[in-house]
Amino acid sequence: MRSLLLATIKVYWFIIPRNKRRKCIFRHSCSKFVFDVTRREGFMAGSRALLFRMRNCNGHFDIITDHGSGERKMYLKGGVVVGETEIAERLL
Repeated sequence: MRSLLLATIKVYWFIIPRNKRRKCIFRHSCSKFVFDVTRREGFMAGSRALLFRMRNCNGHFDIITDHGSGERKMYLKGGVVVGETEIAERLL
């Protein structure tokens, strides 16, 4: 199953050019993130990563600067808070 998920992502990368893909709100694109997690941790972890990104990579987020630390944080619709190092540079 792990190989199937990795192959599916590779086919997606081959078929859809980078400039035609939807822009991700995360620093590492959703497909790259899921590919890396699947390769490193296996099919189940990759599937969980895929579901997380599918639920959270959309236009429903707020980026707020923490006045104490000065770090920007992204609040996702599901209540997940993402640190500045994971936010796409184009959004900062």
